[in-house]
Amino acid sequence: MIKLFKIEFRKTFNYIPFRILISLHLVLFIVGIFFIPRIDTKIPFLSILPLYQFPHVWNFTTWVSSFYNISLILLVIMLTCNEFNNKTYKQQIIFGLSRNDLLLQKIILILILSFYVILLVGISSVASGLFYSYKITLGLIFEQSWIMATLFIQIFTYLCFGLLFALIFRNMILSGVVYLMYRVIIEPVIRINVPEEFRGYFPSKFVTNLTPRPEIMSMIQSNMQQQSQPDGKEIEKMNALVPQGLPIWQNLILTAVLLTILLYISAQILKKRRFN
Repeated sequence: MIKLFKIEFRKTFNYIPFRILISLHLVLFIVGIFFIPRIDTKIPFLSILPLYQFPHVWNFTTWVSSFYNISLILLVIMLTCNEFNNKTYKQQIIFGLSRNDLLLQKIILILILSFYVILLVGISSVASGLFYSYKITLGLIFEQSWIMATLFIQIFTYLCFGLLFALIFRNMILSGVVYLMYRVIIEPVIRINVPEEFRGYFPSKFVTNLTPRPEIMSMIQSNMQQQSQPDGKEIEKMNALVPQGLPIWQNLILTAVLLTILLYISAQILKKRRFN
C-alpha cells in the first residue's frame, strides 16, 4: 500500500497541471465561501448570515462544496486518461504491478482528494462559525458536524464516477464531455419524464442529496413571521419551492450500492483492458 501511495504521489503531485488545477479549486472555494457574506441581498426579511453560524454552517459549507465537485471529477478524468496516453499503465505492469494495483492507485488518489475536501470544508466551517456566531458552545459547534461524513462519501463516489468514465473512454475530452452530458442533460431529462416519487432514485440525485440544501426557506419564514404574519397558503407556496428528497439513510444505502457497482465495473475494465 505504501509503495502504491509513493508511486501515485510522485506521478500526481509532480504533475504541473494538477498543481495548477488544485490550487485554482482551493482559491475559488475560499473566495466563494468568504465572499458570499459580503453580498447585500437588499431583501428585508432575508439574511444569509445565520447560514454562517453554528450549527447551520456545517450544512451550508458542505452544500456549497458540492458545486465544486465537478472540477475534481474532471481532474480525476484528466489524470486517469493521461495514464493511457503516456502508456504509464503498461510500464507499471512491466515493472511488476498487477491490474488490481493500478485500480488501487487511483482509489488512493481519490481518497487523498476526498480528505483534501474534508479538510478544506472543515477549516472553512469552523472559521466561519467562530467569526459569525453570537453564541458559541462545544455542543453547538459540533451539533451538525456529522454531515462531514456524508460529504466524504459523496465526493468519493463522484470521483469514482469520473474514474469509471475515464476507464471506459480513455480520452480526456471525450470522457469529460460524456460525463457532463450525462450529468447536465441525459439524467435530468430522464428524471423529469418519470413520476416524481421515483426521481430521488437516480444516481446524481441521491448522491447530491447526501449534502442537502440548507433550510433557507425555514429561515425566511421565521424572519417574515417576526416582521409580518404570512398566511398558511403563503407558507405552503414557499415550502413547495424546495422539493423534498429521500431520507438521508436511504441516500446512504443507495450510494453504497452505487459505489460498489462503480468499483466493480472499474476493476473489470482494468482486468480486461489491453494496454498498447
